[in-house]
Amino acid sequence: MRAAAILAAALFAAAARADVYDCVIDPSETVDVAAASGGVVAHIHAEPGDQVKRGQLLAELDSTVQRATVEMLRLRADDMSEIEAQKAQLTFLEARLKRTQELSSRGVASREVLEEAQTAVDSARSMLVRVELARRVAMAELKRAEAVLSLLEIRSPIDGIVLERYFDDGEYLPLEGRIATIVQLDPLEVVAFLPVQKYGSVHEGDVAQVRPAAPVDGVYPAETLRVDRVFDVASGTFGLHLKLDNPDLKIPAGHRCKVSFDEVPETGSSN
Repeated sequence: MRAAAILAAALFAAAARADVYDCVIDPSETVDVAAASGGVVAHIHAEPGDQVKRGQLLAELDSTVQRATVEMLRLRADDMSEIEAQKAQLTFLEARLKRTQELSSRGVASREVLEEAQTAVDSARSMLVRVELARRVAMAELKRAEAVLSLLEIRSPIDGIVLERYFDDGEYLPLEGRIATIVQLDPLEVVAFLPVQKYGSVHEGDVAQVRPAAPVDGVYPAETLRVDRVFDVASGTFGLHLKLDNPDLKIPAGHRCKVSFDEVPETGSSN
């Protein structure tokens, strides 16, 4: 009898520690990838189901005009001929000014000639500053045009799976229109709802065991990332958000599961 009582107590304690709650496995991120500008879709590079990396090209909009603009501005920005010519002119005028100063010191050149030489040098220096500024402006315009061109290339903001795409080659994509939806499956987010009596017994960083519903097998550890601080009055529950690592993408998202903790005692219960 004593052994049976001990066994029953042990089973009861194990059952108390093995509280199981319903949960849902969701993607950790769902991103509707939009274009920063409208235009005709030139080429789609990703199809639903494709695995993509952050920064990978998803689609290109027609960029014929913008590429021509970039090429024109690059020619202007790379052109050093005016600067080199102005530098040569300044070198010549500075040498002439030096000779005029020497002649003036010996009384051969008049003051007016010396002032004219100095004025010519000052004017050439000012012109050199202006042409150098013009080149910097051209380089800035090129950089801006290249930035606008890059907006016609739509890239993935995350590592993930293409869930859906919404346009085909040749279609017009409106301003800020969605080109595709991408979901991140590593890690996954597990959302569970516990009764309010358990509030305060689970904390950020606690590890739970997640059991996906059939046909997915296995038990997987998940870390508690957030405990909701607002209760749901109608159901008398609060939400938990857990991170479930999924490096091999074995676990699908959009699937039901069960979650349990090693021990989730009643709030205020004695230990």
